[in-house]
Amino acid sequence: MAPQTDTFDIAIAGGGPAGSVAAVLLARAGFRVALATLPPRGTRFEGMSGRVAAILARHRLPLAGISPAAQRHVSWGAFQGGQNSEHPADRSAFDSGLLEAARAEGVSVVLAAVSSVRPEAGEIRLSDGQCLSAGLLFEARGRRAPRQSSDSSRAEQVGPDTISVAGIVPAQKGYMETPWLEARPEGWIWSVPVKRDRLWLQAVGAAASLGQTGGKDAVAALWGTVAGVPPLPARPVVHAIAPRLTAPDLDPRCPRLGDAAVALDPLSGHGMFWAVSSALMAVPIARALLAGKADLAREFYRNRVAETFWRQARVGRDFYREAGFRSTFWQQRAAWPDDAPAHNTDIRPHTGTRVVVQNGRLARREVLITSDAPGGAAFVGGQEIVPLLRRLNGRPLPDPARFHAEFIPEAPPQAAQAIHRWLAAQGFTGGAALPLDTNNRETFQWHHDQAV
Repeated sequence: MAPQTDTFDIAIAGGGPAGSVAAVLLARAGFRVALATLPPRGTRFEGMSGRVAAILARHRLPLAGISPAAQRHVSWGAFQGGQNSEHPADRSAFDSGLLEAARAEGVSVVLAAVSSVRPEAGEIRLSDGQCLSAGLLFEARGRRAPRQSSDSSRAEQVGPDTISVAGIVPAQKGYMETPWLEARPEGWIWSVPVKRDRLWLQAVGAAASLGQTGGKDAVAALWGTVAGVPPLPARPVVHAIAPRLTAPDLDPRCPRLGDAAVALDPLSGHGMFWAVSSALMAVPIARALLAGKADLAREFYRNRVAETFWRQARVGRDFYREAGFRSTFWQQRAAWPDDAPAHNTDIRPHTGTRVVVQNGRLARREVLITSDAPGGAAFVGGQEIVPLLRRLNGRPLPDPARFHAEFIPEAPPQAAQAIHRWLAAQGFTGGAALPLDTNNRETFQWHHDQAV
């Protein structure tokens, strides 16, 4: 039998952003946590949205390796020029900073490769022979995590095979000094300056471009076809990055976080956002499972994971359609996963019952379902929204001052104004009845309070 280092409340396999952020938050919640991971890899850059940076700051998590926001220039069909901004992120420094934060919170960080995760035995086995035992495991090894068995076919849960080749290259004449995203006939590229005369350049193309044998020559050919920048980086970072729904259902012995649950297309920093936001569900799910409330955890997990995957897959599909190219690469991605709208704009406001996070725990509550919140809004500005609407009783929304004084006098003025603006945006200025969602559809739980 492998030697045990200790027995913990929770053990996590994988120390990328999802695993490390979850470890920090679980330790702060009072759990004894172990985290097994290899040391952060070599140089690698990603884009981080301002929303992710704000979440990290709000939870007092380090922003090591995160550069100030820079405007991203885009050349993508009708989208040309400066579109939005992103923070270039040095993943090696960022991941190291999160691991140090975990250690500072009392997490036992074990730097070793994970050889297997055994939920039935409550243990994580490491390549050096150690064994971490815990009452609850979390799987956070990203795309290395095994795909959960499912009745659905691979084609239904995995997007078109896609390869990313990235590395540091000399800056070309006339290069952009800010992040750059460009659609090209056989794929797309993203670059960010990392030194005065160097770029981190990522070329994304179809896996079929590698041919049957693969190898460095095939990688170089894909690089040349998509990036059009010679030569291939000295140490190219090659990843398969097809979007995939890896684990749509919760294993109550071993919940999944980040790419181990859902691997998203890396366009526009979606992967980093999902890694960090998925880690926020670790504490309420752990509390529910350890308290014997697996039914709440299962419903919450499935809604959060499955709906995130399909929504982002359709958002990505629509963005691929905007590129304007007709090659096989673009046609496949413009057709997957289906033709359903990414955002259903034909939802009349109604109420339903969903599992939400309240005070750090899972609870079943009434929510308001609208086009802007198709999964249901439970709280706005700290106020439970459905009871508030019942107090309005179908009457038109009064002016802000009267709304504050008569309906939520206990709320701070700024919060009351924010709630009033949100209700007005949902169409309640003229009053509206709230029919009950008798079908009680399971949809993504949407929580307007960004702290959750």
